[in-house]
Amino acid sequence: MENTQPEGGENNRDLEVAPALISVHPTQDSVAVAVGSDLRVFDLRGNCAVTLVDETGEAFHKDSIRAIRYGANGKLFVSSGDDKLVKVWSTDSWRCNASVCSEKRVSAVAVSNDGLYVCYADKFGVVWVVDLHGLDGNETLVNKKASPLLAHYCSIITSLEFSPDGRFIVTADRDFKIRVTVFPKKPLDGAHEIQSFCLGHTEFVSCLAFLFTVDYPQGFLVSGGGDSTVRLWDINPGTLLDTCEFGSKAGIVDYRGNEVSCSTVTDLCIIPGSNVVAVAVQSLQGILLVSCDLSSQTFGAVKVISNMGDSFIPTSLGCSSSAELLWTITGVSKPHGSNHNSWTLCEGSFWFQEDHS
Repeated sequence: MENTQPEGGENNRDLEVAPALISVHPTQDSVAVAVGSDLRVFDLRGNCAVTLVDETGEAFHKDSIRAIRYGANGKLFVSSGDDKLVKVWSTDSWRCNASVCSEKRVSAVAVSNDGLYVCYADKFGVVWVVDLHGLDGNETLVNKKASPLLAHYCSIITSLEFSPDGRFIVTADRDFKIRVTVFPKKPLDGAHEIQSFCLGHTEFVSCLAFLFTVDYPQGFLVSGGGDSTVRLWDINPGTLLDTCEFGSKAGIVDYRGNEVSCSTVTDLCIIPGSNVVAVAVQSLQGILLVSCDLSSQTFGAVKVISNMGDSFIPTSLGCSSSAELLWTITGVSKPHGSNHNSWTLCEGSFWFQEDHS
């Protein structure tokens, strides 16, 4: 869910579009969606739209939003993108209480499990960390400064995730690599201990998610990429456990009815209370549900859910940790500098998934 152009390719930006994004509060109090520079939040408890308060006096974001994320405890929300701004919002007041200026456009964000650090990746392959200690959700806007945490040496980072136990920060890039780094006790001094590399994708890695249960609290990493695969990893040694080549198993066809031999995995989401991974695919009008047997550390059955309406190709998936609801959204921003409003069409849907087998 980020563009493929390197930083500085401004001439190519006229052709770029940003996918619609969705993020769900951990206890499903609210849901946030972003299309282009437009950020909207809906209060699901009160059944109403949320009024965002940004004391900078400017537009909330001035360019396409590339990443949105709730913290694990739901107390904060982060948005960032091509305007090189990372904004931290309090979900109690929906006030922007911290703003960070990035040197480059932002491609991914993550929030530490304790909510004390926000990490973001820029288009030059650097991950930065912001210390949120002492930040009161109701105080006035604070301009925070970020410190470099780690780097992927000029390769665009596509996804950031903290491990379920908070010990590691996992980064994926366009050079087929997944890096597992020990998250240090003093993050502002940098992260210098690499735990492992997860190598096996034959195209860029597009997204990451952790699958964990009470029996497996350390979790297993799931990754998707441009090679039409979803892969299962043990991150401690960096071992590839299993690979699901979804194109051959699901018989995917594009909107013209032609068989799709290779399509990018655009997003992953773990269905709560199950060992099922929901997968969004670039050309699929629907989603894939991939089961996983954690005891044998293998993937199982693949289901195609395609009753989502004509032309509904999900660009982003989301779910809470407390309800078996999977949220999907489709849409893209209008091209940079374009006046064609049809590019801004966005739809969303959700359903209850009873049978995960």
